Amino acid sequence: MNELLAPWQPTRDDPFDLQKVGHLFRRAGFGTSLRHRQELVREGLDAALAAVDPPSASVPGADAMLGDVLAFGDRARVTAHRVWLALESAHPLREKVSIFWHGHFATSDAKVQDPRVMAGQLATFDRLGLLRFDELAQAMARDPALLVWLDNQLNKKGAPNENFARELFELFTLGRGAYTEQDIREAARAFSGWHVRDGQFFFARFLHDDGDKQVLGRRGALTGDDVVAAAVTQPASAPFLAAKWLRAFVHPEPTSAEIEAMAACYLANERHVGATLRTLLRSRLFFSPRAYRTKIKSPAEFAIGTVRLLGARAVAADLARAMATFGEAWLMPPTVEGWHGERAWLSGASWLLRSNWAAELFAGQRGKLQPTAASLLERFRGPEDKVKAALLLLLDGECSDESRARLLAFARSPAAQGAGGDAALLHATVGLPEYQLS
Repeated sequence: MNELLAPWQPTRDDPFDLQKVGHLFRRAGFGTSLRHRQELVREGLDAALAAVDPPSASVPGADAMLGDVLAFGDRARVTAHRVWLALESAHPLREKVSIFWHGHFATSDAKVQDPRVMAGQLATFDRLGLLRFDELAQAMARDPALLVWLDNQLNKKGAPNENFARELFELFTLGRGAYTEQDIREAARAFSGWHVRDGQFFFARFLHDDGDKQVLGRRGALTGDDVVAAAVTQPASAPFLAAKWLRAFVHPEPTSAEIEAMAACYLANERHVGATLRTLLRSRLFFSPRAYRTKIKSPAEFAIGTVRLLGARAVAADLARAMATFGEAWLMPPTVEGWHGERAWLSGASWLLRSNWAAELFAGQRGKLQPTAASLLERFRGPEDKVKAALLLLLDGECSDESRARLLAFARSPAAQGAGGDAALLHATVGLPEYQLS
């Protein structure tokens, strides 16, 4: 195995500590409470990996809630349901990977106009997102939301629409430069007649071009299934996906050596996404300084993560609205390329929006945070103890000397005294530069 992805082993000089647990749960989930982090430090690395990716896990009442959501067919309810899952799920990696795929196969209800099929697409990510990529890609080629989003309803024999085929290659499986315009034209013919009827995939046989085609080196009466199978096995597919996983879970600018190692791991695991990510999450690369707090938190990581770090509960619908205000509206990615992320997440305006929301959340004016900010810090006495507690809750106790001094100065100021003082201190903590990083 490549040294980069060799298993990381704790040592006396580099122990499995609170910072390591926090890093794991931020990247492979949306964070977890201080009590849980401290328990996992005691139990060790294997226990932490099992907690972030358990063999099986369900959320009590989730199926019934989804049934209610689908009965209403309302976009806001579907989005709130996904946020609720991110808050409550006992399988953090599954929820995080499903949202990764939501950005990868970026589909917007602004055009689809059917929240039920959008919920179905997300359920497909839940079901297949950690299995072989072949299975997920084949399922997405039949996904009603994606087919509508990419105009395959217009694709028919004699008048092929190339949009779906183009994005299949460029955005979903290969990346630019790994296919030709001829491949796109022929692939479009293979997907002709792959339509949607009453919110379900429908094969309109009389609109399908069953003639010979040549796509990515394969020739014959190719169908859409054949095209997907050709695409996922192309040499360009593994490094394309490897780079995306590295940007999502490790570092926004992966090196060529890291991409090569990740692609080799993916192929060695027979294109199994879960097996590949599990190797990554216990690797030397993942636990290296290169990976630690090198990514900017997405709006979801900021909003949902703040609540989870506190071991608290909040109103999912309010968190969903906040995320949308910050620039990440689930079910509504801005383009077929999804959200660009990283530096695009933060501007002077979005930083202010995040800060104002956090202030209102801690002050009890938004989201009905339970337990309250005051109760989280009430047993601590004196500015030093309160600062230490706030940093442990939200930053695993780690920040720069400058940030710590600034926070302590605030804790000693009149603004941090009185009834709203603890809420103000937590607000000041999430305003630190370190808190903006995942």
